[in-house]
Amino acid sequence: MQQSAATHLNGVVESEVLIGVCSKPENLTYAVPSSVKESYEEGDSVTYSCLPTYKYIPPLRNVSTCENTGTWSTFQEVFCKKLNCGIPDILENGEVEFLDTVIGSLASYSCMEGYIIFDSGSRYCLADERWNGTVASCRRTCPEPPNLQFAQINTTFSLNYYPQSLRVFYTCVSGFLPNTSLSSSTMCQIDFTWSKIIEFCFRVSCGSPGKVENGIVQMEDDKFQSIANFSCNEGYKLLGDKYRECMEDGTWSDSIPTCERSCPDPPEPDFAQIIEIPQYFPVGITITYRCSPGYKYDLFLPPIIQCLDGFTWSKITEFCKKVICGEPERIKNGNVRSTGTDFGSTATYSCNNGFTLIGQSQRKCTADAVWEGSPPVCQ
Repeated sequence: MQQSAATHLNGVVESEVLIGVCSKPENLTYAVPSSVKESYEEGDSVTYSCLPTYKYIPPLRNVSTCENTGTWSTFQEVFCKKLNCGIPDILENGEVEFLDTVIGSLASYSCMEGYIIFDSGSRYCLADERWNGTVASCRRTCPEPPNLQFAQINTTFSLNYYPQSLRVFYTCVSGFLPNTSLSSSTMCQIDFTWSKIIEFCFRVSCGSPGKVENGIVQMEDDKFQSIANFSCNEGYKLLGDKYRECMEDGTWSDSIPTCERSCPDPPEPDFAQIIEIPQYFPVGITITYRCSPGYKYDLFLPPIIQCLDGFTWSKITEFCKKVICGEPERIKNGNVRSTGTDFGSTATYSCNNGFTLIGQSQRKCTADAVWEGSPPVCQ
C-alpha cells in the first residue's frame, strides 16, 4: 500500500514524496537486472544476471529488494567474477606474450633463435575459461641453407624447417653445368650448422664463335652469355649479324657473318639524300639520290653515283639546285631587305616614319619556290 507524507510550513505544502515506490534498478559494472519495469512497490525484488564475460559465484546474493524508503537494497559482496583462463602454458625454448588472461585475450608464442615453431603460434581465451587448442612446440633447426652462385635448391621445404641430418641438394641454373668432382649437397650437422659446400656450378662454354676472313672477332671469353663482336678490315663490309651470343645449350646464336670487298659508305651531300642503302657496295652498284627539301633536280645531271673498279665512287655532281623564290614583293611607304632569293632566305619589312606596319614583318623563301604568307602593309 502506498503512503504519502507532506511537510507543511506556514500552512503551505512544500513537497510530497511517495513512500515505498522504487524507480528502475541501476545496472552494475558486472551484472544487469534480468527484467525491468518503470516502477516497483515496497517488497518487490529484482534478480541480477552476470554480464557475458562474468560468471555467477554461488551462493552469494544476486537479488535486490525495493525498500520502504524508495531505494533498492545494496549488495554486500560482488557476486560475479570475471571469466579468466589463467596464465597460458609456458613454451619450452620459446616465450609467450599476452596482455590479459580474460575472455577474448590473445596469447602469442614465438621460439628462440635456432628453433622453429610448430602448431599454432597463438591461442585465445574461450568462454569456458580455457585456452583454445594446445600449446605449440619449438624444434631445433639449422638456419636457411647457404646460397650458392648459379645454383638453386631443388626441393621446397615446408615451414623452412631443417632438422638434424637433413641433406639439401642443389641443381645448377640454366647456362651452368656441375663440376662432378664436387659435392652438390649440404647436410644439417649435429651442431645445427651446414656442412661445407664448395661452388660447383660453372658457366657453359661455347668454344670458338668462328673466324671471318678479312675481318676480326672480339670477345671477353667463350662462356655462357658472352658476346662475340665481328668487324671487317678497311675496304670490306660486314654481311650478316654483327655479334653472336653464347647460349645456355653451349652453342652460338645466329651464324658466322662474312666480309665482302666494298666501296666505302657513299657520300651524303646537303642537297640530296640516298633513296636506299644496301648492305655493301660491290663494283658496278649504283646509288640513287633524291633532292633534299628546298632543292630540285637539274634535268641535265643524273642523280646517281657508281662504285668503280678500284672500289672508289664516281664523282658526285651538284644534280640538285636550290629553289629560287625571286625578289620579295616591295611595299608602299616601306622597305624590304632580304638575305637572298633562294630557299631558306628571309625578307624583313619595315615602314617609313609615321607609318605603322600591319601584318608579318618577316617572310621566308619556302621549298615551293614562293615567299610564305603575304607582304605586310604600312598605314
